[in-house]
Amino acid sequence: MMMKRSSARRVWGALAAAAVGALLLSACGGGGSGPAPSSSGEAGEPGGTVKVLLAAQPATLDPIVGARSGQVVWATMLEPLIVTDPDLELTDAGIITSWERTDETTWTFGVRPDVEFSNGEKADAAAVANTILLSRDAERSQLKSYFGNVESAEATDATTVVVKTKLPQYNIADLLTTVYLVPPAYYAEVGTEGFALEPIGTGPYVLDEVKAGQSIAVVANEDYWGDQPLNDGIVYTWANEAAQRLALVQSKAVDIALDLPPVQADQAESAGLEVIRTTTAMKIIAFLDSTKAPFDDPQLREAAALAIDRDAIVSGIFDGQAEADGGLLNVRPGQEPAEIVTADPDAAAELVSGSPAVQIHYPAAQYTNIKEVAEAVGGSLEQAGFTVSYEATDYGTLVGRVIGREVPGISIFAGVPNVATPDFFASGFMKSASITGNCPDPTIDEMVATALQQESDEAAAEIYEELNTMGVVEKHCYVPLYRQIFNIATQPSVQGVVFGPLNTLNLTKTTL
Repeated sequence: MMMKRSSARRVWGALAAAAVGALLLSACGGGGSGPAPSSSGEAGEPGGTVKVLLAAQPATLDPIVGARSGQVVWATMLEPLIVTDPDLELTDAGIITSWERTDETTWTFGVRPDVEFSNGEKADAAAVANTILLSRDAERSQLKSYFGNVESAEATDATTVVVKTKLPQYNIADLLTTVYLVPPAYYAEVGTEGFALEPIGTGPYVLDEVKAGQSIAVVANEDYWGDQPLNDGIVYTWANEAAQRLALVQSKAVDIALDLPPVQADQAESAGLEVIRTTTAMKIIAFLDSTKAPFDDPQLREAAALAIDRDAIVSGIFDGQAEADGGLLNVRPGQEPAEIVTADPDAAAELVSGSPAVQIHYPAAQYTNIKEVAEAVGGSLEQAGFTVSYEATDYGTLVGRVIGREVPGISIFAGVPNVATPDFFASGFMKSASITGNCPDPTIDEMVATALQQESDEAAAEIYEELNTMGVVEKHCYVPLYRQIFNIATQPSVQGVVFGPLNTLNLTKTTL
């Protein structure tokens, strides 16, 4: 049954009020229609409820303000405006079925006709335009820094949206792959907190029940405009400890356990469970705050960058089950930056005098082995001469402090390019007005804007390489560490789990 709003508010009220997570600061994404499948097998007989165990409870189910880690749940009920294929190219399979850049500052989008939200509202061009404007204007929108150049978004008829930008911006259509459609009237009525309690979308599932601090259940949407799910619904629960997730999937209490570290993934395989391993585009990054001590000193930023050994982290903590990555803007799997910083502990120590104090902030239990990663980073800094302290906080608190520019020293969290273009990280992390704002520089701002005015990623490639070199190699504001290899354990009978490199999870074809 659908939970009453009053009771749902008691469950989710505190979480929704704190939902200020950054778009890119993500543990793993989800998606009702995600890219690049990595599957446990072909789908079998339909029916049944799929029990999924997450590493953490989603902070919010509102896609306008929520970190994309929450989409593993909300994308069952809500849909992105544009869907991508396994090669991360745009397709006509979603709410928006066509797009054309009619001039340098004008985009025209065709909207699928006769689609409704599960509450009966029309999912037409007006709803699409409203969602784009919410992404630009909502106070806590995750996409402010991406849609700030949008001058207008108007529905010219029921199936056509015209978006005008102030300056040329080549990636508007790409950005819509991470914009989830919300119903205008309902969203205006209940606001972000109300929507987080009872999401309404056009997706293959609808909300069934929320149990306080325990579970979120969705059931198949009988009126879904697309193909019906092969299962009856999904129940999401969560456990922060990887050993507990392994134990629960081994005991058959759940069908699928997400985000298992390498040791637990190997144990699951040895126990006869199926393990899906996907090298994702999600990379863990150490962000150095150049606006506060000690890293307002560029020499100390360089020392930190030289001290941190990403290869040692991958081999020592992950036993090779992660991929060292020294680039920031190489967002597609397989891309490599032109220049990186290679660890040099002796050179790092020569740059440090005294014992400058550094705080290392990280989200407790949010990412695989994140405590060990933070301690490895800290150990490298101590060897160079820094005095290190650690602050582990819950994910939502850390994100709120990062957005509020309240985190000195180093913050370690994941960057997830939910849109497979370099600008997603350039605008999201590098601009002065970005999510992190840790490296304000007018030159960087100008270069990011210039890159967006090119015709494509390819045309802007040289600018993005220069930006990567400036931020990572010259200014040392960013120390990219590694790409996550994401491990999912399933019961042997579970088939049809699809996980993509942009951290999307599709369970519509999953059977038991």
